[in-house]
Amino acid sequence: MANTAGSVGGTGSPQGGQQGWDAAVNTQPIPGSNAGTLAAGTAGVAFTALNSDFAKIVTALVVRNIVDNLRSQPVFAAMGNYIRARNVPGTNKFVYTAFADLAPAQVLLEGVPPESEKMQFDTMELTGAQKGKLVAVTDLASLHSPFELYSVAAEKVAFNAVDTLEKDLAALVQGADNGIGIATVGATSVARVIEVVTGMKVAEVPTFEDGYYRAFISPADAAKIMSEAGELGWTDTMKYAGTTQLLNGEIGRFRGIRFIETTRVADSKTVVFGPEWAVWGDYQTIQAYRVAPGGDHADPLAQRGLVGWKGMWGVGLVKFDGTPAMGPASNPGAERWTLADLTP
Repeated sequence: MANTAGSVGGTGSPQGGQQGWDAAVNTQPIPGSNAGTLAAGTAGVAFTALNSDFAKIVTALVVRNIVDNLRSQPVFAAMGNYIRARNVPGTNKFVYTAFADLAPAQVLLEGVPPESEKMQFDTMELTGAQKGKLVAVTDLASLHSPFELYSVAAEKVAFNAVDTLEKDLAALVQGADNGIGIATVGATSVARVIEVVTGMKVAEVPTFEDGYYRAFISPADAAKIMSEAGELGWTDTMKYAGTTQLLNGEIGRFRGIRFIETTRVADSKTVVFGPEWAVWGDYQTIQAYRVAPGGDHADPLAQRGLVGWKGMWGVGLVKFDGTPAMGPASNPGAERWTLADLTP
């Protein structure tokens, strides 16, 4: 490519003192394109100042704070909420068995033994799926970033695993199934709370060791109950006496229920439960991984590092089909939770 617009070369220069580079005298290589070039200023122009992108990097070097994400905190997978299932190697199911109680005893005739009664049982089962997440970081991103990207990635990956399980459990109780199905017809939230607690007791659902049921409730519904309860008995967590251990997200208790506020449940869909209302088990324990850059043909120049997790689990609700009955007439399936509308 001839350059006919250049400056006059000096004596002894390849241009021979001519205006520009004449193709008959000398040639100039075709310069590379500036497209896609990372530069501190503007590629192809004399440097005068940092461009906007590099200026942001310099600012980040001075101020390295990372803004926390706005998250719904994990509350569903707390200990005591679920039965820990264990898979039998060679199968893809978790299976639980319950035996029904016997019929009332008979009045005996003298010298005549009672007729034997067959023990009846039922099983419930669930399956699972493998899940995981992967984050990739390039060598240049790690080199130029003012943040320790692998530490950031590790935190994101860890929360993703917990969040995935939380969403699985939340989906179980926010669908068409309403659990025991306790009717709430009271004209006030206070009346409806009392109805639900009464219904749970009639259904023979045990309380937790502290003598309370628990409930996942939306912020809007919690506000309505607190405003109605007033001096009728609502107790904020900060007013708890003794050494009561607070639950994650707990805001207070009222009429036999400890309320846990969360945006993972919808308005008018409060989940009230006793212990071991769900089943969770893993075929493959959740594991975290970090693959360093390089080391194989897929990354011969050590340009990508990987951080991720994988696990395989199943979740389900404790619920038998009711034949034979595993509980009272109001709860033959032996369920331990109900979906309730506490805000008329």
